[in-house]
Amino acid sequence: MLFNEDQFLVSYATLAYPFLQEYYDESTFFQKLLQSTLQMIHNDGRMTNVEAFTRHFIADTPALGYDECIRRFQRFYEESFDQLRSTVTVVPYGHELLKHVLEEGIQVVIATNPIFPELATKIRASWANLLDLKLSLMTHAENMSYCKPRLEYYQAILDIIQLKPEACLMAGNDPISDMVASDLGLKTFLVDLDQEKGRLGILSKEVGNSAKKGLEASQYRIDGSGTLRDLERFLFQPKQG
Repeated sequence: MLFNEDQFLVSYATLAYPFLQEYYDESTFFQKLLQSTLQMIHNDGRMTNVEAFTRHFIADTPALGYDECIRRFQRFYEESFDQLRSTVTVVPYGHELLKHVLEEGIQVVIATNPIFPELATKIRASWANLLDLKLSLMTHAENMSYCKPRLEYYQAILDIIQLKPEACLMAGNDPISDMVASDLGLKTFLVDLDQEKGRLGILSKEVGNSAKKGLEASQYRIDGSGTLRDLERFLFQPKQG
């Protein structure tokens, strides 16, 4: 999916704020979201990502408490999160490609950066009509303890699906967060998406750039690149030579 990041983040915060407004003013709430997401991005594996987020979010708000914080965000995802559907654009041919891959007997993992809990991740997947597919795994903040671009994130996926890296391909549109998987031995395919529809914003600047500090896109191997149809040809056309 593609989205204007600033629009998505502002809409997310606006919709979520009423569920926690008795504890924070709007400005503080927005900063809490950013900083707690940063805590998730730098999670070191000692706890799940959702726990890392929640513990940081409530650190100076004892009146809220861990369980109550989880409940309130859960209510937000149940009652309001789906309204964010209007801020995203579904990439054409994505569902068809994954269906083809599955029909060929290849496992599919939705390796989305696990910063949303399971319910929110499933709602986002429903926007792209992915819930009818027989996926091997969909990563989210409740089943992961690392985020992209940590190699431990990709290793955790390999451990769950019980495959060796050389048997896997990571396809994504980020030359660092996705292509870093090549360091573990996965083949990689850099998907060229419409960047005008997927403009980066404050979340990438504050969170993504922090996670990628010291990393350069040129240091990672890319085995193929192009559109989703190019990816399909890369997967299924006989190799020359």
